[in-house]
Amino acid sequence: MPVAHARPLVVRGRLAQPDGPTAPDGTVMVEAGRVTYAGPSGSAPPAPDGAYELPVEGTIVPGLVDAHVHLTCDGGPDLQAEVEGLGPAALTVKALANAWRSLARGVVAVRDLGAPCGEAVAVAEAVAEGRLHGPEVAAAGRALTAPGGHIPYLGRVERGVEAMGRAAEEELRDGAAGIKLVATGGILTRGVPIGNLAFEEDELAAAAEVARAAGAWVAAHVIGLEGTKRAVRAGATTLEHATFVDDEAVELIRDRGVVTVATLSALHAILRHGRAGGVPEESVLKAESVLEIHTESMRRVAAAGLSLATGTDAGTPFNPHGGVAAEARLLVQEVGLSPSEAFAAATTVAARCLGRSDLGRIVAGGPGHLLVVEGDPGDDVTALDRVRSVVWGGFPVGPHLANLLPLS
Repeated sequence: MPVAHARPLVVRGRLAQPDGPTAPDGTVMVEAGRVTYAGPSGSAPPAPDGAYELPVEGTIVPGLVDAHVHLTCDGGPDLQAEVEGLGPAALTVKALANAWRSLARGVVAVRDLGAPCGEAVAVAEAVAEGRLHGPEVAAAGRALTAPGGHIPYLGRVERGVEAMGRAAEEELRDGAAGIKLVATGGILTRGVPIGNLAFEEDELAAAAEVARAAGAWVAAHVIGLEGTKRAVRAGATTLEHATFVDDEAVELIRDRGVVTVATLSALHAILRHGRAGGVPEESVLKAESVLEIHTESMRRVAAAGLSLATGTDAGTPFNPHGGVAAEARLLVQEVGLSPSEAFAAATTVAARCLGRSDLGRIVAGGPGHLLVVEGDPGDDVTALDRVRSVVWGGFPVGPHLANLLPLS
């Protein structure tokens, strides 16, 4: 992580987090972009010379993490139309703008799971190298999809064991932090059935093995029961959507330590705006057919005590970037997580999807990413939507940015 703010920062107030020190009267100190102290004010060292003290009215919490976004898409009614006819330069500008929209809402890191070319990777590298200020980005590069499969316009079309392994190698070589496998059909690609089995298990495994050998994560898009099981057995580290989950799938997920990314926001947005908003009829019908099944599957995952992470699928129809707080609220209202569990889903659990144990918590040595919110999200998850201040790498950045970049 680059140094975002040369001047030391001190923030004092109630400190709340799902995994890390908490205190009713807390202090967080950040120097050179890293936390040097987090804990009770009574045990805090003296403030560094020249430190800036951020006025606080609320609770200090870790920055939020979105484990599933598409930065090159703005949330228009037709996902394919978001990228058609646009070159890499225009798409990179869109990706950067959407990254800033996320940061304005307190999302300090995102995982991009499919872009037409290297746009999300370019933004990730610029942030990591300190050439741009913005949320940290872990990008999959181009999603790996099959001939006739889902979202070819956000990826590359491949077939065969050797081709899948080679494609994974090439995406990682080109800067991808992980690999996205499109293991089934989906909601938003016209003419592709939802549960279509895109790849054989050995094809999925070929790409997954390359990624895992490189220490990278493997995200699998799955909307179909057999596709879900194939993806888990093949080596996926996260399941995206996981619309169909039965008891056998639950045990597979448990045995392999896979994190499920529910993306509830995407379905709810399609059904809320739907036909009136111009979402293609086929996509609305697909969404209507799976909403109850998806909700019940997520309840089954939660009831089994398995890990659920916030991933919004931002960029899909009427689903703008920065909506992690709304996703956490849906995990409480629709799935039955407690507020503290949803708080963890939006921070530490989502960070696991990115392979980052240092995100989603405020601890000495970790990145200086934090928020000030109104209320305690461990008791009331809606507090995550009441952002008062955003700090990235020790640099106070918002939420005034929301006024500069409209969120819808």
